[in-house]
Amino acid sequence: MKHKTSQAGFTLIELIAVMVILGILAAVIIPRITTLTSGAYESNVRSMYGVIKNEVNAQAVKKAMTGGASGHQETYPEGSGTTTITGNIATLANNWLKEWVEDYDETQWYQLNIANHYGNANGSIEANELSNAIVFGYFPHGVLDEIKINGGAVIETGKPSTDLLDIYWIYYAPMTTALGNDEGLDFDGFFMAAFKDDNDGDFEPTFAQTADADDVTVTENGDTEIDDLHWITVKKP
Repeated sequence: MKHKTSQAGFTLIELIAVMVILGILAAVIIPRITTLTSGAYESNVRSMYGVIKNEVNAQAVKKAMTGGASGHQETYPEGSGTTTITGNIATLANNWLKEWVEDYDETQWYQLNIANHYGNANGSIEANELSNAIVFGYFPHGVLDEIKINGGAVIETGKPSTDLLDIYWIYYAPMTTALGNDEGLDFDGFFMAAFKDDNDGDFEPTFAQTADADDVTVTENGDTEIDDLHWITVKKP
């Protein structure tokens, strides 16, 4: 006589219990994975912020060593004006990335120039009361095909991505300190900040420096500033 072994599957109650446990695990694990991923993106932004900050300081030291119109004074580089559009494709983009950053991922980083964007209230002459700014965009899922600056015209990058998630911005502009204004020396300092985009691919913050002081008012306009990635040069007499 052959003996048959009975094979029992999960009961309905056991299946429900397993599903509940899996649901709890998913609720706990998935947010942590998301947090870890976001942390990695922000870490990359922090690294690039540090590289750019070091480089603009190095450029200012070089300027002081070579002298020139400003004498042996540290003056900080100004952006190249506006990134122009030729056939709807941005040109003059990435020029500072290429010059300042030795190794960067062209599929994730994109840099634009903005003419007369930073309100440099301490500018010693009228022409320097607005300074050209530079925006470095970080796109971990691929450089966005279309970018905007403060809701302006679409800038087509020639890149394929349409993913609006996890975008970050690094902003740089030369500025004149209150002491620099007293001495007639423009762009003797700089302002830098970093922002998390609000998932629209539009760099929206605006900036207004306080006259006769080394302070700046940042209006986020939807994007979120990373509080500890905020620098403005302060000089004492």
